[in-house]
Amino acid sequence: MLNADQITISNIPEISAIYFALLQSGYDYYAMERSRKHISYIQGYISADNSTPFFAKVKQNTCEVYPYWPRAAILETTSFYLSPDRSHIRDYDALRNQIMNATNIADRERDQKLWNWITGFPTALSEVLACDAFKNYFEWEQKWLATQNTKHEAALRVIENCLDMCVTKYGSPVQNIRIVINPIKCVYSADFHMVGNSFIFCSGMFRTESVIHEFLHHVVHPAVIDIADIVATAKRIYPGIDESYYLSGDNAGRLNAFEEYAVRVLTADVMNNKFPDDLISYLKDLVLSQ
Repeated sequence: MLNADQITISNIPEISAIYFALLQSGYDYYAMERSRKHISYIQGYISADNSTPFFAKVKQNTCEVYPYWPRAAILETTSFYLSPDRSHIRDYDALRNQIMNATNIADRERDQKLWNWITGFPTALSEVLACDAFKNYFEWEQKWLATQNTKHEAALRVIENCLDMCVTKYGSPVQNIRIVINPIKCVYSADFHMVGNSFIFCSGMFRTESVIHEFLHHVVHPAVIDIADIVATAKRIYPGIDESYYLSGDNAGRLNAFEEYAVRVLTADVMNNKFPDDLISYLKDLVLSQ
């Protein structure tokens, strides 16, 4: 069961600084599905004087749909491994192990070039956090988040009730839910992080379905691993799943694509109060019914 504190929309300074820095380096995904007023506010914080070589290298050519994948998400993850004073990565081996074992990142996206580059993150991030331009932006972001909490109060309670049921029914270790919404991050980009017994959702726009979807990934993933042989043997192409999810087309790619498909279907079900009793049987049926 989740802790009693109500779920709210919040921010994390380090993640806010990441996207502020990306904004200065040409990140233009902030404009997608945003109002003219929102776009105008964000554009007011863009200045060439604030750009940094480190953050310019987040953009890659390995993912056509979103060229900031996976490095932007990797920086989010890395922010949870920083020392309290942000001077260094406190547990480099644990970070490396997490990234190298992630099933949704291709090997070419986590080669030695990534690790040579990531060493510059603590210094680059600290410089952004210390600059007046970011501090001014962050003050505006705090006010923006207050309006988001008021706007989505009812939806937050829906999420709370749904995820509490999922935690109980599927044996999730999660005790705390944190919803981090960033006004610069692409509205279609959603990532989650597990920090201890806390689930941290991070996206550019609040959507009830998106929060539940990302939460269910950590529930579905171990179950998918349990039926990996069935998924690999089936070699299915799943409806609505972009080819990028298949990675290199090997078994790891098939598992990744199936997990995404399964989570989408399960999300629709649980949002309609249909919670399967046996997750393994549910996933097997999804594979074999294709």
